[in-house]
Amino acid sequence: MLKIDRMEFPRKYPIPGWVKFVVLALVIAGIWMHNCSQDQLAREIVISDVVISAYSRVHIEVEYSIHNRSRIDRDAWLLLRVLDDRNEELASSMFVVSLKAGEKKDMVKVLDKLSRPLEDNEKPKAAKLEIFKRKVLS
Repeated sequence: MLKIDRMEFPRKYPIPGWVKFVVLALVIAGIWMHNCSQDQLAREIVISDVVISAYSRVHIEVEYSIHNRSRIDRDAWLLLRVLDDRNEELASSMFVVSLKAGEKKDMVKVLDKLSRPLEDNEKPKAAKLEIFKRKVLS
């Protein structure tokens, strides 16, 4: 009887340790670069003059100024939160603003979906507008 030896299939090739180390170093460098780019974006876009201009029981209007100090066009994700007298959130919204290089805009954001309607003698206390930073590993 004829005997045939078969090749080992599938053959296992272990990943070398130096390849694992290089991949880990590249992942850490990518996370670091992402965080630096988010910090740079926050430094280049300036938000000022955030004021609640009008409100009713079912909507709140917030006026603000935004300035792009960089040399390139930017899309900035903004997070707007409106608080009441007890520092509870009345409404919040996340939205995108497109800014050209060096542009300064005065804008109005209308929040018409409140978490609860305002009571008769209640008014919104403060509006906080900030750049939303995307986070990795948080």
